[in-house]
Amino acid sequence: MSDDFSELLQLSADLTHAPAIVNRNVLKALQFTSMEIKKDWREGAEISGGYPETYPESIDFDINFPGGAIESEIGPTLGKTPGSSAGFLDEPLSAGGVDGPVHHAGRDALEANEADFYRGLEIAVFDATAEAVEK
Repeated sequence: MSDDFSELLQLSADLTHAPAIVNRNVLKALQFTSMEIKKDWREGAEISGGYPETYPESIDFDINFPGGAIESEIGPTLGKTPGSSAGFLDEPLSAGGVDGPVHHAGRDALEANEADFYRGLEIAVFDATAEAVEK
């Protein structure tokens, strides 16, 4: 067995660049999934009776970077349209306090995109690792 660790040291040096690449790729995955959830949520809000007509237009997302993390906040933007405050119709609490049924358009959109988001994260990490090692 050889005592030459040069390849291992090179791999270690290559992987030090991976976190920046992973962050870039995770951001892309999060932006893509956020856009899909927004689209699906808007669609679900349009076909579910009980929402004001302008509510779907208020659904949007913001990407934030708190403390070095990457997060996406998806939902109605209050004040964007006159019906933007109708988001309470998505919440389970509305079943008891409002005459109409709970719609779950937001929850359904999130669940419909969950598996694809995790797959996107796996690809982001794999691609970043491969890119770091190939440099």
